[in-house]
Amino acid sequence: MKGMSRAYSLLLAAIAVLVALASSALSQSTTGTVNMSATVSKFVELDSGGSVTLTGNSGGGVTTNGTANNPLAVVINLGELGPSNTSSFVTASIPLKLRTNASYALTMSAAVSSTGTTANRITASDIGFGLGTISRTGIGVNTGGTDTNATSGDPTLASNGSVNATTGRYQFTAIRSHLGSFAAATTALTGSFVMNAVPRSNTNGLTLPAIFAIKPQFYEDGTTTVLATFTISAP
Repeated sequence: MKGMSRAYSLLLAAIAVLVALASSALSQSTTGTVNMSATVSKFVELDSGGSVTLTGNSGGGVTTNGTANNPLAVVINLGELGPSNTSSFVTASIPLKLRTNASYALTMSAAVSSTGTTANRITASDIGFGLGTISRTGIGVNTGGTDTNATSGDPTLASNGSVNATTGRYQFTAIRSHLGSFAAATTALTGSFVMNAVPRSNTNGLTLPAIFAIKPQFYEDGTTTVLATFTISAP
């Protein structure tokens, strides 16, 4: 009996070891890894900020208006620009909206042509241009960002032009206050990033008006066309 008891004890001990080993095998673990990478590229966007405002016009009107958050593609007929229009200026204010995740530069170029053939025709320097008040407001906008306006602002301001004492012609005289300064792509505005980390569905952004103005005068009769092209980039 003593031998059987000893054998029984050894058997129980062996079973206990096997159970312990089995339990250890069942509870073992291994590790694995997933390695991922991603890129965020510089992003800049220029859209319409909303409807155009046209004032001082005699005839004409806004042919294709701006639609907020849609590509900028505005068409305007400034109407009569000869002396029969007694307004001080014919002015078109076009809202722009900028959205970027990086510092940006906004340039503008303008092509002006006229059917007139003399020096009295409307030329690029007769068409005032400037960028108005800049607004960085709304959820998701980098409200602490800074911007530098390289134009002289609203071209109709008294500080931006006057009648030439020699020729009698009204002239825009301030720095980058008329389209003659933008015959080639020229910087109009620069600044720091506009948007914080928010989804693309957030429609806020930096807004400002692009202002074009012309003073009716005794210009040579004919028609004039203007194509202004804005380009935003991330240097």
